[in-house]
Amino acid sequence: MNVEIRTLNARVHRVPLLHDISFSVNRGECLGLVGPNGSGKSTLLRCLAGLHPLQSGSIMLDGVPLGTMRAQTRARKIALVEQHSDTSERLSVRDTIELGRTPFLLPLRGWSPDDDRQVERALEAVDLQGFDHRLWHTLSGGERQRAHIARALAQTPELLLLDEPTNHLDIHHQLGLLNLLGALPITRVIALHDLNQALRCDKLAVIDHGRLVGFGQPAEVLDEGCLRQVFGVEASHETGRDGALRLHFHRAL
Repeated sequence: MNVEIRTLNARVHRVPLLHDISFSVNRGECLGLVGPNGSGKSTLLRCLAGLHPLQSGSIMLDGVPLGTMRAQTRARKIALVEQHSDTSERLSVRDTIELGRTPFLLPLRGWSPDDDRQVERALEAVDLQGFDHRLWHTLSGGERQRAHIARALAQTPELLLLDEPTNHLDIHHQLGLLNLLGALPITRVIALHDLNQALRCDKLAVIDHGRLVGFGQPAEVLDEGCLRQVFGVEASHETGRDGALRLHFHRAL
């Protein structure tokens, strides 16, 4: 799915939070959203999901205004995993993931073998096989996060939005999730705090005080000036033995 944001402005509790945001993401790309706490990343994700009204501007998905899409169409095309998602403690892991198939259930189309296949694929993708019947209240924070991501994957979206998806995950599952997200053939927009994780994205958008202050290739966007002015740190780029580019942080300013 191609995504184009045109001069987007949005408010939260009547307070302007996003100001004249404009950028585009091509089909199949992974865009990382980075910026200090409170910069507007989560609000932007909710706008992209159609869950937060725009004050002005527009969001185009494959050339179609998001605001004109039916709710069911949005639910089939867009999946959002929020930072502080929650689920009823009475649900099992499988019940939670099956919720991702809700947009595809119609009066004349009940649950099908294809729905079962999508749920099984999602469970396997996040390494939760065998957790089907575990109740929500028995899960750790990391397991809950993986279950929420599995629910979004079961939705088979064309646009996947994730807000700090590696929160609560141990390093093993962080790396596994990032590898999974990197291999998905769909458009992904991911808010991240870890700038070294953000370097793995195809493009980065830097948000500061609700404004887009950088957009483009990660290594070019996260230069020393941006790191100093936006994030308040001194850092330099280093190439690891695996050839991957990393940031080495020297000190906070």
